[in-house]
Amino acid sequence: MFRRKKKKLREKASVAATRKEIVEIAGTSSIFEHSLCRPSKLASLGALATEVGKRGLEGDFVECGVYKGGSAALISKLLPADCHAWLYDSFEGMPEVSEHDDSEAKQWEGECVGRLDDAVQIMSEASIPLERFTIRKGWFEDTFKEPLPKQVQYLHVDADWYDSVLLTLETFYPLVVDGGLIVLDDFGHWEGCRRAFYDYCEREKIRPLLDRFENDQAFWFKGREHNRDGWTHKAL
Repeated sequence: MFRRKKKKLREKASVAATRKEIVEIAGTSSIFEHSLCRPSKLASLGALATEVGKRGLEGDFVECGVYKGGSAALISKLLPADCHAWLYDSFEGMPEVSEHDDSEAKQWEGECVGRLDDAVQIMSEASIPLERFTIRKGWFEDTFKEPLPKQVQYLHVDADWYDSVLLTLETFYPLVVDGGLIVLDDFGHWEGCRRAFYDYCEREKIRPLLDRFENDQAFWFKGREHNRDGWTHKAL
């Protein structure tokens, strides 16, 4: 019993420390209210942004599935100042599922509705100037037809369902520069996300070196063939 209590206290202290660091970086405590990610996943996204920033890559930041802009604000804060953010969301909740998604996903259609104004607000609170980000409001099949970034160094795919994830990879993966990062936020949570990843890889004949964080987040660096250099991912 005593050991369990000590473990819980350590976990609670760790979460508190993570939240504090995220607030210090973002410059606002409302970052958590504007994201569906738990603090540890936000910390992972932030640490990956720091790693990408060290690489001196060309290209922009793309997030597909913005909600209220919390993760976009944190990532933008940690990427180089000349890295433009392209934020895609319907701002009408989650879209319809397809036969490639699991039965539980159906219950989430129309849920998790964010507002464009909320995304603009949190970017402002994080001191990201208006000229540094573009918000594309609407369904992916429409907004992806509008002018796209020329190159991408950080692609955050928080799109949940098979069709959305597959369309995101089809649209933006070819734009990701060598060494750039792709994050699949729902790889271990929604079957459709994982199926879309494997179907895309099979079709394009690519074999990414996939890394995992906790039970749902997956990511890889484009063109990376091994981890023999000793690099390991650690959240903030």
